[in-house]
Amino acid sequence: MTTPSVLQPLARQIQPILATFVPATAGLTLAQLAPVLARVDERLASEPVALQRQLRLFVRILWWLPLFTHLRTMGTLTPAQRQRVLEGLQDSRVTKLRLGLWGLRTLLFLGWYGDPAVQAKLGYRPNVAGWDAWPAGKREH
Repeated sequence: MTTPSVLQPLARQIQPILATFVPATAGLTLAQLAPVLARVDERLASEPVALQRQLRLFVRILWWLPLFTHLRTMGTLTPAQRQRVLEGLQDSRVTKLRLGLWGLRTLLFLGWYGDPAVQAKLGYRPNVAGWDAWPAGKREH
């Protein structure tokens, strides 16, 4: 069974958004972004089609929204401008915008930080024993 492409077709629009959330991804090509979005699409496969559609619409809205304030799309803004636009949405009085941004950011973090190579670079070493893997006295209760 193949995973349906939810965000993969919007890679070009997602690329500058991800680069704003995770600056280390700023130089990724669309080919390098593909596995990140594949992890996100895999997670979204179990979600209702209506939610998938809303997420795609939200990404498109994010792409075009800066036209109202900067006369440019998200992809043509400088990193600082993108940061300000996204921070404005994060603090918006419109609940759906705040929730949409929070959800998209969480999914993109899953896509990026879910990569074992990225985890290894960060020194992340999960252990099935969880907190019990920590030596006694090294963790707070």
